[in-house]
Amino acid sequence: MNNMRFAIHTLFAVLCAAIINTKSFAEPTNLSQVKANLQAYHDSGAYLKEVTEVATRASQYINRQAELNERSKHPQKLAIVLDIDETSLSYYKHMYKHHFCYDPIASREEILKENAPAIQPVLELYRDALSHHVAVFFVTARRSFAYHATVRNLKVAGYKKWAGLYTRPNYYKEKSMAPFKSETRAMIRKQGYTIIASIGDQNSDISGGHAQKTFKIPNPFYSIP
Repeated sequence: MNNMRFAIHTLFAVLCAAIINTKSFAEPTNLSQVKANLQAYHDSGAYLKEVTEVATRASQYINRQAELNERSKHPQKLAIVLDIDETSLSYYKHMYKHHFCYDPIASREEILKENAPAIQPVLELYRDALSHHVAVFFVTARRSFAYHATVRNLKVAGYKKWAGLYTRPNYYKEKSMAPFKSETRAMIRKQGYTIIASIGDQNSDISGGHAQKTFKIPNPFYSIP
């Protein structure tokens, strides 16, 4: 019996030592490696390929809905909603320059330069939607100070016309952009539009309903709740 108790006590001591000596954390990937991975993902063409795949699926869906609508006895006013940053316009060069770290002052200055290029697959989707008589609305988390700069930049990048452009109101205090985006889509619907697709690079861009279908553009560079 004593030998049995000794064996049990010994086993318990060994297990306790093993637990104490086991790391209770997982070391995350080194930040420099994460940044290198982001650059490789973009520069290898993988990023553009994935964006193109999403934009192609979205465009095919939009075109199909437009064709069905044209044949309908009671056609509706169709619309799509596009986000802007990293959906319609690219700020990759700016992000890379700042090592993928967010600087609010630098970001504001970059927006006011009005020279962000279009993300080409989304620009093609936009043009295709217009050619099928689908209205386009832009809804962005940018604040109202950037409204006029945004208008000019979109036009320079190739987005020549739209049915509406909505920026985040200065009074908006929610931590998540989802309520603002959802409420704006609801407002567009009240104007008589049927939103057949909502497209953005953040989950908060497309959550909250008021769209028949949503499409998520890849964005591993930052996250907006």
